[in-house]
Amino acid sequence: MNEQATVSAKQLCILLFLSLCVDMAVRSFTSGGMPPAQRAIPAAILNAAATSLLLIFPLRLQRGGTGEAWRGDALGTKLLSFFSALVLAAAGAAAAIRAEEFFRYGCDEPMPHLLVYTVFLSAAFYALRCGMESLVRAVGIATGIFLASMLLMLLSNIGGMRLFNLAAEPFEVRGILQTAVHGFVLPPELLLFFLLRPYVDAAEKTPVYRTIAMLCLFYIALSFCAQAVLGAWAEAQTQTVHTLSRLGSLSVFRRLDALHTAAWMLAELCKLSALACGVQSAVLRILPKRLQKYADRYAVGMLALLIPVCIGLGQETLYCAFTVATAALLAVMTIYGHIREGSYAKKNG
Repeated sequence: MNEQATVSAKQLCILLFLSLCVDMAVRSFTSGGMPPAQRAIPAAILNAAATSLLLIFPLRLQRGGTGEAWRGDALGTKLLSFFSALVLAAAGAAAAIRAEEFFRYGCDEPMPHLLVYTVFLSAAFYALRCGMESLVRAVGIATGIFLASMLLMLLSNIGGMRLFNLAAEPFEVRGILQTAVHGFVLPPELLLFFLLRPYVDAAEKTPVYRTIAMLCLFYIALSFCAQAVLGAWAEAQTQTVHTLSRLGSLSVFRRLDALHTAAWMLAELCKLSALACGVQSAVLRILPKRLQKYADRYAVGMLALLIPVCIGLGQETLYCAFTVATAALLAVMTIYGHIREGSYAKKNG
């Protein structure tokens, strides 16, 4: 991948949207089903607002200084790049694990673990060889397919929705806050927006807040649909959205879950490839020039090495670690970039 290649902020927001949407469909097996819609919907709004607030300063300074954190050969830049590569590689490994578990869950005759991981990593390596511009074009197509799958699933379940399945509970602020805290994750995918496009022109629009709002609306729609169709059973499902795909039917078409699974796995591969591109971009800033041509191999190697580590840690531990690490890296990037920009302006002034 050419480090000088650029992608637009809008394309990165589409990538962010797809990467986080597919997490709502391909859920972790270590957690239960969706909480009741009465608590899930306000909790989702709170989490979206909290994420937006945390991004105010990084996004504001991205137009006038944050990009300096990623430029040059300074020790601070190399450390920031190293830890970013490590977090993104761990996120990619976790995505590969979740996709492999879901793939085995949906197959009548699951393939060996090693073979599935080999296919996933090979797809990520191919994406790295094609370049970031090719990947974002594929992400645009995959996003359309994914949204079409979700719309088809929604339409196929309309007949099974019942308003009385939406259990009414006493309004409790404490319960909503507990749901919000339990479900809050600051995803490492946010780092891609700053790593792959350190500088944003003053006139360029960055629809990150709009993307977060759309993610919130997407989750609200899924929660409402799951609760209206499954009722209390929604809380007992480990793969709630996949259950909806098996229940829905359109006319003479039944058992469309295989088509949905194919669309979701394509989205997962796009997410894994995007994280691998982020790792490669960070590694390029660390390696000496004579080794930079091997950055794609180092990136895939990091993903492969971290897969067994992430399997041992478990999904819940990883989500907590990702939130802390992403928040820390965003803070360090913002402060360090602002300091470097100030020093650069003072030196030139």
